[in-house]
Amino acid sequence: MDGTSLVMLGIILALLCASAMFSGTETAFTAASRAFVTRRAKEGDRRAVTLGKLSERKDRVVAAILVGNNLVNTTATALASALLISWFGEGGVAYASLVMTALLVIFSEVLPKTLALRSPDSAAMRVVPVLSTTMRLLGPVADLVNIVVRGTLRLFGAKTPEAERPGITEDELLGAIDLHGMGHQGPADLAARQERGMLRGVLALDDMTVRDVMTHRSRVVALNTAEKPEAMLAKVLASPHARFPLWGRDGEEILGVVHARDVLRALQAAAGDTAKMDLVAVAQPASLVIETRPLREQLQEFRKAPIKMAMVLDEYGSLKGIVTLEDIVEVVVGQIVQRGEAILGDLSENGEVEVRGDLRVRDINRELGWDLPEDEAATIGGLVAARQRGIPQVGTEVIIGPYMLRVLERRGQRIDRLVVRPLTPAIAA
Repeated sequence: MDGTSLVMLGIILALLCASAMFSGTETAFTAASRAFVTRRAKEGDRRAVTLGKLSERKDRVVAAILVGNNLVNTTATALASALLISWFGEGGVAYASLVMTALLVIFSEVLPKTLALRSPDSAAMRVVPVLSTTMRLLGPVADLVNIVVRGTLRLFGAKTPEAERPGITEDELLGAIDLHGMGHQGPADLAARQERGMLRGVLALDDMTVRDVMTHRSRVVALNTAEKPEAMLAKVLASPHARFPLWGRDGEEILGVVHARDVLRALQAAAGDTAKMDLVAVAQPASLVIETRPLREQLQEFRKAPIKMAMVLDEYGSLKGIVTLEDIVEVVVGQIVQRGEAILGDLSENGEVEVRGDLRVRDINRELGWDLPEDEAATIGGLVAARQRGIPQVGTEVIIGPYMLRVLERRGQRIDRLVVRPLTPAIAA
């Protein structure tokens, strides 16, 4: 083998390495997390700042990389053909095609791309100098390529690619949340599941209204001026709550909100005489809100309001219930136990669990990782009633997707207790 052949082999090897560099750089650049790059840029990492600027014109960068990659691949193949023809004659063309295809696919495509995909974020940070150099050398050529591409697309009536979006969509963010903690086991899996629920809850604030989280009037512990002061004091002492709506005698007039401390002040003002206690005098003005108000707006209102409770009205001005800051917080963190009782009963061996009828569907899904429909009714009892188009009798069984719900107890016209059990795949089918 003469010196010329050795030089050509060295050049071909260098071109194969350059091809591998371009392939790995392209994969790392396109697969890098924008959130990671943005966070590192805010921390002052210069490479991340450069990478973020390059990502604003991703089509231009990819075009430059492809130009460089195809240039070195074509040159390497041409040199290999010339070298092998000098060794084997005309048959060298076939040998060059086979050998270069194998080398390019294995060592210049699959291998560098696989390495880049193992850790695309760190790989993207390492190849920033390569990207910057490529753009300085081949940026004008990439612009020309993109002009030809856009012209061709317009010629055939196709829309040209839009500019890079400034951020990720909510669907993409939800998909990223679903991937958080996947593959973890034991306590780590439980923690990741809770974190996913809280992150989804934050995003849900934009899509929910006060009606979705309010406590219905039938479940509100309220004080009524028609009651004797002694009875109202007993109700306050027996309740786990600290704030109480104060109704007029007809049960419709909203007189204000009474805090447990206000009751003590009223009792002190009456010199300890319960019969002379005047709660109307110490009641604070009630905040009124329409049931269709977006939940995020109500959260901002509670941040400024001294009383973290509001009366919920429908479009006709009738009282529907109340909403508190805790109700909104529960969307993010899950149900907050106030009466010392468990959110759910114990799971049986077949996955069956007993729940209260007023338990919200989203809390069941959050705690058990289920996917009962949350858009038909707020509570599990309401979901059964909606599917039955009425109030079912005790013992009624309803199948909703892969779950069976059975009514255990009713209280008046309200479903009080149910059993929920996931069906086996064979039964669910």
